[in-house]
Amino acid sequence: MEAIREAQQAVDRAKDQLRSAVQEARSQGQTWAAIGQALNMSRQAAFKRFGEVTNPVDGRKIEGVRMSIDQVRRTTEQVFDLISAGEYDKLEQLIHPEVRNELPASLISETWARVLTEVGVKESYVDTHVALPAGERIEEDDQILGTVVGVTTLNCEAGEMMGRVAVDDHQRVVGLLIVTPDYSPLPF
Repeated sequence: MEAIREAQQAVDRAKDQLRSAVQEARSQGQTWAAIGQALNMSRQAAFKRFGEVTNPVDGRKIEGVRMSIDQVRRTTEQVFDLISAGEYDKLEQLIHPEVRNELPASLISETWARVLTEVGVKESYVDTHVALPAGERIEEDDQILGTVVGVTTLNCEAGEMMGRVAVDDHQRVVGLLIVTPDYSPLPF
């Protein structure tokens, strides 16, 4: 058990060192594109993982709620659990207030009814992961900032559908999409 604790401490130290190195690179004028290239990710992925934003009006740091990838995965599956159970009142609580008019329970229910007639009842999830709105998968289990998309394959009785849930930096649903796995182009 001691070896496990020591390994976890080493991982935590490495994450702190990486965050410090990125902050130092930024203070020396390095771009997010260069940092992303060094980390083998896009500049947007690097920014979402390490970025900080300053309000140009008052110079104060703009704070969002950093989310873990696991939180977004859980929220994604929770959304589809609520939809498949017909618990739209509980689902509404997860949806951003300004988006509720665009995603009323009636529209979600109608869409889910079409899913049921195409592929049957949801049985399980496959490959639930987190991506940037443009589609790039976020692999690292780190804290992320800003809107991201939880993506899952809904394994149903007679086929599969892709579920996508856009989640903002306050962990509210700001977009919902249920399409065939080969559907493109994706709006988010």
